[in-house]
Amino acid sequence: MISIFHRTIKEKKLKKLKEFKPGVWIDVVDPTEPEIKLLEKLGIGYSFVEDAMDPDELPRVEKEKNILYLILNLPKTEKGKILNVPFLVGIGRDIFVTISKKKLDSLHHLLFEPQLYTTQKTKNLLRICLMITNLYTREIRRINKEINARKVSLSKLKDKDIIVFVELEEVLNEFITSIVSLIGVFEKIRYGKYVKIFEKDEELLEDLIIDSYQSLDMCKISLKKITNIREAYSTILTNTLNKVLKFLTSLTLIMGIPTIIASFYGMNVSLPFQENNFAFFYVFIFTFLLCLILVLIFYFKRWL
Repeated sequence: MISIFHRTIKEKKLKKLKEFKPGVWIDVVDPTEPEIKLLEKLGIGYSFVEDAMDPDELPRVEKEKNILYLILNLPKTEKGKILNVPFLVGIGRDIFVTISKKKLDSLHHLLFEPQLYTTQKTKNLLRICLMITNLYTREIRRINKEINARKVSLSKLKDKDIIVFVELEEVLNEFITSIVSLIGVFEKIRYGKYVKIFEKDEELLEDLIIDSYQSLDMCKISLKKITNIREAYSTILTNTLNKVLKFLTSLTLIMGIPTIIASFYGMNVSLPFQENNFAFFYVFIFTFLLCLILVLIFYFKRWL
């Protein structure tokens, strides 16, 4: 689906057009073959459109035939899962194009901001970059809150909590990969090799890079938290298992005493006290005292 928007500084509202004209913002979602051919007529390379459709594509910047192409990523929650969604920003002399496989609500909201003008291509690119950075920061903070909420008591962690931690760890690793690539794109933009940055926008770009590094650090800290929680949980489980095994081993040794004595007195041979009417009680008391002595030894040795 192709949507064409236009707004100049003199216009109060964003207009949706049916035909292309210079200074428009063309927003493309899951383009069909005829729509891709239309984009090719406007100068957008077919291979770059394909890259925008690839869910595993990482951020990068390229320039071809006077059109600047930026593959960017942003986080999107879908069916309870956090996805890294790539999309393409194409900037030419007369056009500004965004192409994505899925509809990006954040990008749509940005389009309808009161201070946005489709003719300000460089500023719109920086707005998109700022939006991406804010989205990553927001998602990382949300993940961090979930980690803190689930680590309240390590001894009460359940299997589903561990599964959530593993999933969050995977998301954070993807975030780190994307943010590192995004920082590389922002650095190239700052050097002015691909886009002419006006003096009043330099401060915004600096803030973008600083915020991106902060998001990267937050990602690494959250990832370290998950790693520490999993390691601590694993240590607690191992320690608990060792205690159980130690207890069962001690119990086996203690219960072995009456078993041995009962085995001896179960043999069909002459045995002490066999003619005594109180033989059972003597053997029982003797066995009980031996077990008690073993229990006390194990207790003071901290083997129980």
